Amino acid sequence: MKKVLFLLVLFSSLVFANERILLNVIKNVSIPNVQNTIENARILQQDLNTQNFTNFLQSWKKVEALYFAGDLNEDFLDTPRYIDIFNNLKEDLNSQMKMVIESKDDAKTALFKNSFKTINALEYMIFNDNEISKREKELSIVILNSMISHLEEIKTVYETYLLKPTKDEKWENALVINTLIASSYRLKEWRIGNASGNSSKFKNDVKNERAEYFLSQNSFNAIDAILEAHNQIVKKNQYYDFAAFVMDKGAAIELLVVIDKIKEMQDELKVLPKDDFTKANKLFNSAKDLHNAYYVSLIEQLSITGKILDADGD
Repeated sequence: MKKVLFLLVLFSSLVFANERILLNVIKNVSIPNVQNTIENARILQQDLNTQNFTNFLQSWKKVEALYFAGDLNEDFLDTPRYIDIFNNLKEDLNSQMKMVIESKDDAKTALFKNSFKTINALEYMIFNDNEISKREKELSIVILNSMISHLEEIKTVYETYLLKPTKDEKWENALVINTLIASSYRLKEWRIGNASGNSSKFKNDVKNERAEYFLSQNSFNAIDAILEAHNQIVKKNQYYDFAAFVMDKGAAIELLVVIDKIKEMQDELKVLPKDDFTKANKLFNSAKDLHNAYYVSLIEQLSITGKILDADGD
């Protein structure tokens, strides 16, 4: 298996030797992912149901996991927080959204805070009880309009950079691996560790309510979508990609470890009770191994400097 992978990637790396990884990723992964998220948001606007919400959420998690736009244009560094505030909010959003629903103000006025126009706020609108009221529908449409606007901006950043790249190839390659590293850290600590009692912040304190999408029971779906986003980068494609670059650097073994750990996590998600982190120690350990495979093993082989990770926020 390893020999076959090596030969395939070696051949393609020779064919596409003059292409740049990040530009190919933006063209073939980032822009399609954002466009899919926009389309799913519009579908959800037309029909506010649980499955459409899950589809939108999973497409968004792929965009968020591979968010390059803030580094390409610093004006959009904080844009993900206008869409999703998980692990970055100090207030009780659910109680505030309850007051928004009960408010007599028009929808736009009631949703005056940025946090009120996020996917987290939308989750409350759809899942706080068994029926979506007319008021909740009106508010949800405004929330989705805000998110669509931000997603359109992200798409424009990517399209603009494709037309006129402003960074050199070395910088771009470092951005790709450091984005994967940061995503794997948040996956390990925030999305699994905080709920499972394995994170440094909540050691031995298991609490499912800390999960990212506890109310809608979509936390495992979010994790799986993030892992699929990683697969979009690390698995071989029909263009010069990250896998070909890694092979060029002689890091085939390290890449296979990454791919194996992603699969290990996805397999574990299938056997665990839905969104139950009380028995997620194995899932956490696999996430830890994935993060180390990026941050310790792979980045060293690529001779790229890793960014210092922010433990509490983006």
